[in-house]
Amino acid sequence: MNQIGLHIGYWWGTGEEQDIFRMLELTHQAELDVMELNPAWLLRLTEAECGRLLRQARDYGVSMTLNGGLDASNDISSDDPAVRREGVRYCIQVLRRMPLLDLKVWSGVNYSAWLRVPQENFLKERSRSRSLSLESLGEILPVAEELGIDYCFEVCNRYEQFLFNTAREAVAFAEDTGSPRAKVHLDTYHMNIEEDNMFAALAYAGTAERLGHIHIGESNRRLPGVGPTQIDWEMLARALRSVAYGGAVVMEPFVLTSAHNAIRTKTWRDLSRGADLEKLVEDARTGGRFLRTLLGREA
Repeated sequence: MNQIGLHIGYWWGTGEEQDIFRMLELTHQAELDVMELNPAWLLRLTEAECGRLLRQARDYGVSMTLNGGLDASNDISSDDPAVRREGVRYCIQVLRRMPLLDLKVWSGVNYSAWLRVPQENFLKERSRSRSLSLESLGEILPVAEELGIDYCFEVCNRYEQFLFNTAREAVAFAEDTGSPRAKVHLDTYHMNIEEDNMFAALAYAGTAERLGHIHIGESNRRLPGVGPTQIDWEMLARALRSVAYGGAVVMEPFVLTSAHNAIRTKTWRDLSRGADLEKLVEDARTGGRFLRTLLGREA
C-alpha cells in the first residue's frame, strides 16, 4: 500500500511552523507515514539537526519527501545567465543535502519559477524558457542520477506556471531531458483545473513510467475525506492501481489565512472551518485514514 503523507504547509499559521521537530511530532500524531518538508528547511538545518530529525522520524516510523521550487532569483529558465547559474548552484546544493534526511524525491516547480508570469509574447517566451530550463537541467539531473533521487516536475495550473500545465506536456518535457530520474508530479488540485480527465492524465504519466509523485487535495485545497467532495476518489484510486504507482500519496492542504504563504496560495478565507490545532491533527488523521481505505481496496 502507498505511504500516506502531509506537507508541512498544513501547519503554517498554527504557531508551530518555526519548529520542524514539532511539525514532525504533529504529523506523527495524525498517524501519517510521510512528512513533506521544503528546501528552505533542508538548507536551514545543520548536519547535526538533520541527524536528529532523521532519528526522530525513524523512531516514529515516518519517512520524508521534499517539495518546493524556484523563484525569480534562481529561475533556471531565466533569460539572465547569472540567474540561471544561481539556480543550477541552488538545485545542486539542495540535491547534495538531501541524503542527510534520506530524501529520495524532490518535487515542485524545480524547473522554472513558481508564479512566474510571462510577458506579452508568451508563446515565444515559453519556447525559449523551456529550452533554457532543459539546458540547465543538463547540469542538475546527473547529480540526481548519482544520488538516486527522483527529480519530479510539478504540473501546476495556468495561474501558477506557464511552461506546461498538463500531464502530457510534462511527460514530454521529462522525456526531453533524457534522464531516467526526470519524473512528473501530479496534483489533484491542479489537475481539477487543467485536465480534461484527471484519471486519464494519471494513467498516461504512469504508463509512460514518468509518474514520480502525487499530491492529493480537494478542488479548494481542503483535506480529502473530511467533508463534501466533487472529486471521484474511487476513480483516482483505480487509476493509480492501474499503473501500479508505488510512491507516496501526500496531502497538500492550505487552509489557514494566518499562514505566511496565504497570499501566494490565495487562501482568502478560513478553509479549516475554525479548527484549532487539536482539530487540525484530527482532520489530518481522518484524511489519512480515508486515503488508506481508498487505496487499499481491490480494483
